[in-house]
Amino acid sequence: MTRKNFELFIEIIRAGFQGLRLSYKNDFFSLEPTLISPYDFIRKIKKPSSQFEELMISLNEGFKREARTEMYRSGRGWIDQGIYQKLIKKITIEKKTFLIPVLSSPAVGIDSSGLQDGSSTIIFSFLDDPKAGIIFLERFLNVPTSKDPIEYKWIKLAHPHQQKIVENFEHLLKIVCSGLLIIHTNVKPSPKVKHPRYSFIDLIEGCFSGYESSPLQPKEKREEIRHKFFLLSNGIPIHCDNDFLPLTTTQIGDYLVRTLSKKNGKPSGYHPLHASLKSHESEPIQIADLFAGMVRSVIERGEKLPNLLSRLYFDSRKIRKKEIKRKVSQTNFANLYYWLKI
Repeated sequence: MTRKNFELFIEIIRAGFQGLRLSYKNDFFSLEPTLISPYDFIRKIKKPSSQFEELMISLNEGFKREARTEMYRSGRGWIDQGIYQKLIKKITIEKKTFLIPVLSSPAVGIDSSGLQDGSSTIIFSFLDDPKAGIIFLERFLNVPTSKDPIEYKWIKLAHPHQQKIVENFEHLLKIVCSGLLIIHTNVKPSPKVKHPRYSFIDLIEGCFSGYESSPLQPKEKREEIRHKFFLLSNGIPIHCDNDFLPLTTTQIGDYLVRTLSKKNGKPSGYHPLHASLKSHESEPIQIADLFAGMVRSVIERGEKLPNLLSRLYFDSRKIRKKEIKRKVSQTNFANLYYWLKI
């Protein structure tokens, strides 16, 4: 593998995705934001219809020859080395493979959105590249930020822009996420409860406990899902808005990672990290807010959530036992959905 050609390969992916100006052989190519596939580097282009295709035609024969032999080589090829060096990642959307540049470090974004019936959607977004998600929103979908402060906020978006996000949910999810956990529930931490932390902890625990003998989601399957979410959050900065009072944002992150770390019912080797940023300063919170708002809107309209999301059974004992002790007339509920890249 020629280092110079490999670096050009990575540079094209980075510039193409972000829609940047790229210099090659004393020419400048003003690229539109583009999802680049491996095949783009080796396909024949007779009549270029964009600056990106003009660039592809201009690539020298040595680069093209090496692309054909080195692109897919296992372990030592361009794609595998780019992924290994954390320069790019590979995603599949509608059965098509694309190469996305890695622009930022992993983070967890947590946010919630209230429904008219008093319930909430709580989103735990396990992000492998928040910046790539922001670039996709800005430059591919042309979704504007709000002002004062400048941020992405679902409730401040005009309906056409909200609809763009709904229609491109799979793209945004796979570009920005390694995992997503969604809880739709009417259970909330409350200052009226003696130990409000248990409301939150039991919500997380209920995602993975029970159903020991279920043929669809047995204990082993649920523990596997728990462990994958733990790996995506342990030692990763957790960004959380102040939506869960009286619990602090630090407590929310600590309780999440601690609960996900459990093995045989006991916490093990967990190291939560807290990012002390406000929502307009935090890209992970803004992305989580968009997911939360989107899910809330879909539920309120009585529509089905995207097929990409899988249903996860909730152990209702985790919330009903509190209901019995407090003699609350309202029936508590929690509906779960999740997606995992790995």
